[in-house]
Amino acid sequence: MTQQFGRQGDDYILSPEEISQFHRDGYITLRSVMAEDELAPLEAEFGRFIRGEVGGMGKDFCDMSGPFDRAFENFSLVNAVLPRHYEPTLRDNLYERRAASISRQLLGTSATLDYDQFLAKRPAKPDAVFTMHQDLGYWPTGTPEPLTATCSLALDDADPENGCLKVVPGSQKQGLRPHRPLMGEDRSKSHILSVELTDSDIVVDLPLKRGDITVHDELIVHGSGGNISQDRWRRTYIVAFRSKACVDFERSIGFTHSHNDTITWETHLGALTA
Repeated sequence: MTQQFGRQGDDYILSPEEISQFHRDGYITLRSVMAEDELAPLEAEFGRFIRGEVGGMGKDFCDMSGPFDRAFENFSLVNAVLPRHYEPTLRDNLYERRAASISRQLLGTSATLDYDQFLAKRPAKPDAVFTMHQDLGYWPTGTPEPLTATCSLALDDADPENGCLKVVPGSQKQGLRPHRPLMGEDRSKSHILSVELTDSDIVVDLPLKRGDITVHDELIVHGSGGNISQDRWRRTYIVAFRSKACVDFERSIGFTHSHNDTITWETHLGALTA
């Protein structure tokens, strides 16, 4: 009997080649993870957040390409962190369940949802740049079993014009690079960190169709360019999974991925922000 891959109910079955590529290159691209009719309920909630209609978020609603005090009408890269915390009806939606299925195949059966995020690059915003970085640079070091499956769902077709994801394949094998705050040494002004590329880094664009996803790990160098399209958004729904041991450790030190966390970054990131 031939093995069937792709969408199967709440699951998305990976091929052995896709699993191998994730561990070799630090990322994979998966097609048609969500069907058109399955995206509609997600878009409705996504829209509420991105229009700024969900209150009480503090720094969890911000411009990911600018300072925390930028006025909403001037946002370029609209960022809503932990939407399922602020709107519990999002929990256990079909996309979460399929992403969990994918993550268990990549990380093992203990894969646990760590955080979620809505990102939207407004049209005609060339400054909606997500600087090149490694996700682990934003998170506490010393966590057990830090391997991560960050699943990013395209709610719009994504390409270089509207700022699709770009990665340096295999860069996760080189370890964690020094990160620096993009807007000065005071991270209270902005959440943004960045790394320097080397002459040997080869950057690859990852264009997606609506309903496709990318999955990347915690150490691959990645980012995205601005949106130079005059009329196209680039909307992305992220859910990230890590081992239960890793998530439990994060929570034990007060780290939830919220920008409102009071965890002392210098203590847990050390040289990364130097």
